[in-house]
Amino acid sequence: MFATRWLRLLLVSTTLLSGLALPVQPAAAARDPASWPEFFGIVGRDPWYEFNTDPERYPVEVNRAFLESMMAEMAALGARWVRIEFHAEYDRAPGPGWIDWDKHDWYLWDLAPRYGMKVLTVLGSGILADVDPTYAFSRINEPPDREGRNHYTRAFVERTAEIVGRYGAALAAVELLNEPNANELLWEETGGRVHAVRPEIYGRLAVDVYETVKQRSPSTRVIAGSLLFDRHADGDRHLAWLEAVYQSPAAQDYRNRTGRYPWDALSLHPYFLPDAGSVLAVVRELRALQLAYGDTTPIWLTEVGLPADPPAWSPAGVLQPTASELAQAAFLRQVYTLIWEQAPEVERVFWFKFEDFGTSHGYASWGLVRLLDSGMVYGREAIPWPRKPAFLVYQQLARPEAVPTSRVPRPDDPAVRYFPQTGHTLRGPFRRYWEQNGGLAAFGYPLTEPFWSGGRLVQFFERARFEYWPEYRGTPSEVQLAHLGRWALGDRSFAPEPPPERLGPGERYFPETGFVVRGAFLRYWEQNGGLARFGLPISPEFREVNPADRKEYTVQYFERARFEWHPEARGTLYEVQLGLLGTQALATLGWYR
Repeated sequence: MFATRWLRLLLVSTTLLSGLALPVQPAAAARDPASWPEFFGIVGRDPWYEFNTDPERYPVEVNRAFLESMMAEMAALGARWVRIEFHAEYDRAPGPGWIDWDKHDWYLWDLAPRYGMKVLTVLGSGILADVDPTYAFSRINEPPDREGRNHYTRAFVERTAEIVGRYGAALAAVELLNEPNANELLWEETGGRVHAVRPEIYGRLAVDVYETVKQRSPSTRVIAGSLLFDRHADGDRHLAWLEAVYQSPAAQDYRNRTGRYPWDALSLHPYFLPDAGSVLAVVRELRALQLAYGDTTPIWLTEVGLPADPPAWSPAGVLQPTASELAQAAFLRQVYTLIWEQAPEVERVFWFKFEDFGTSHGYASWGLVRLLDSGMVYGREAIPWPRKPAFLVYQQLARPEAVPTSRVPRPDDPAVRYFPQTGHTLRGPFRRYWEQNGGLAAFGYPLTEPFWSGGRLVQFFERARFEYWPEYRGTPSEVQLAHLGRWALGDRSFAPEPPPERLGPGERYFPETGFVVRGAFLRYWEQNGGLARFGLPISPEFREVNPADRKEYTVQYFERARFEWHPEARGTLYEVQLGLLGTQALATLGWYR
C-alpha cells in the first residue's frame, strides 16, 4: 500500500475517470469455469511479524495459533492464494542483513499446504536490511555498470537466490518489488525527490530475478509490475513507466533471445477509482500497452480494495452495516464479477486485505474483518470480530457452500437432527437446549449451521440466536440466547416508567429497566425461562406492524426476544409468540459478524 501523499494525488485524479467510457474490446476467448476458484486471492499477515508475539505458548517462534486461525478463516472464505512479504533481519551490520528462516519455514512448508493455500510472496525492499546504509532502498537507482547492474541489485538477486533456493515450489509465485513506479519508501529516503525505480534498472533486475527463480524452481511464477495506479492530469504515469521498462535494453535483449519478456504475469494495484467499471478501464489500458509490445502474459491484480469502518460492538452479535461497509461490499462484488466476465486477461484478484491493521492514527480499515481484542495492534489470536459484509460477499462468490446459511446434506449420524424444511442440522448442546426449552414452537427451525462469531459458536433459528458458553458447561447457562431484542428495537427508546404505587394482579415491575410486564406476557415470561432466557423488558407494550406478515400486533421487547400477542389464539399455547428475530436478522447484512 502507498501512503498519504499518493492518496491525495489519486483522490484528485479520480475525477478524471467519472465520465470515462469503457473502450470496446474485441471478443475474447471464454474462460474455463474450472479456473473460477483460482481467481480468488487475499493479502494476509506476514508470518515475520508474528514471531515471539505469544511468548507464553510459542517462545522464540512464530505464533502458530494466530497464523493458523487466520489461515483457516482465509481458506473458509474461499481464497486459494495468499500474498505475504519476506523480510530480512535488521540487527546485523555491515552487510545486507540475514533471513531468519524460522520465521517462514512452518508457514510455507506446513501451514499453507495443509489448507490448500498457494503463496504469492513479495520480494520487496525488505529482503535487504538497511541498517547498513549501502543497502538502503534508494541505492537501487545508483548508476549501473556496463552490464546494467549496481551494488544493490546484485545483492537483491543474491537474496532472491537464497529465498527461492530454500523454498522452491512452496512459493507458487514471487512478485518483484512493490509499487516500484510510485514507491513511498523511495520518496521518504530521497527527501521527496524520487518516487520510482529507474525503468532501465528494473528491466535488468527483472531479467536477473526471472532467470534466478527459474533456475532454482521452474514452477514458481514470477510476477512483475506491482504497478500502483498513478493517473495525473498529464497522463498515466504508471503506464509510461511500464513502457520505459519494455523499452529498456535488458528487457529488449531478453525478448530478442527468448521470444518473451522476463515475467509470467504483470500486476496492477488499481486503488481509489470511483467504481468497478473504472478498474476494468485501467485493466484494459494496461492490456492495450502489453499487446502493443507483443506481451500476452496475464494480468494479476495483486492489491485492490476499499476501506470500511464497522459499527461499534453490540451484545446482540448483529450489527447493522455502516455506509462504508455497504460500499465496500458492493465494490468487492462488482470488481470480482466484472473483471471475471469482461477481462479474461486477468488471472488473479487479491483483495487488500484480510484484516484491518493499526496505525499511529487509528485503524487502517481495508480489511474484511477486525480482530477481537486487538486494539491498534494484533492480539494473541486472529479471531475475527467483527466480520464485515464484504467478507460474506467474498465467500458467497468464492466458496458459497461455506456460508452458514447454505443448505447441507442430511448427515449419516443419529446424534444429529436434520431439518429438511431448511436444510440445516442440530447437534450437541444446541440440540439439547432446543429440545428441552420448547423446540419448534419456541425457536422455530434452524436457519444456519453453527459458526464462529467473535470467538464463540453460534447458530441462528427463526426466533433466536443460540450462543455456546463453554465456561458454563454443565449448567443451565451453557447455551444462551443473543440479545436480538435489543438489536431489533434499534434506535428506538422508551422513557422508564416510575414505580407504580400499587401493582395489579398479574403485573410485575422491573426496576432495573423501569417497565411493567403484565398479563399473558408475564405468564409466558415466567413459565418459559424468565430472566435467564429472555432477559429484562426494554420497552412497554405498544402496537407494531410485524415485518413477517405486515399485520399489527401488541408487542413488548425484552433483551433477548420480542413478545407478540396473537388474540386469534387466545387461550392456547400460541397466544404469545416470540417474534421471528432470527429471520429478521438474516435479512440484513449484519448477522455474519
